[in-house]
Amino acid sequence: MVKRCSVCSHDSHFEINRHLLAGVPYRALAEQYGLSPSALCRHARHIARQRELHLSQQDREYQDGIMEKLDLLDHRLDRLFNSALNLHSLNVSLGCIRESLRLIALLDRFRLGHGGQS
Repeated sequence: MVKRCSVCSHDSHFEINRHLLAGVPYRALAEQYGLSPSALCRHARHIARQRELHLSQQDREYQDGIMEKLDLLDHRLDRLFNSALNLHSLNVSLGCIRESLRLIALLDRFRLGHGGQS
């Protein structure tokens, strides 16, 4: 059976977390809340992992949102290009090609900057 974290089950755990994140020494918190410094140290690692997971999830959601917007721009450029071709508008067609190339370069930089994730 896994033992529950004594800090997580403490009535003042939100306040303790704020103090830990603010850098209050373990010893001072241990005395104030009746906990051991080692329990606070373990808990600090625990909340650091939770925070990292939360930030990673936020980053993935942000990246997904950017990719959706870039896909929408790509779709709109494609539609505009096809309309320009049908209307024999060379200038607009060439402009669409230029913007498509810029979008490709932007997508490439975005993917390289985020470890190749898409």
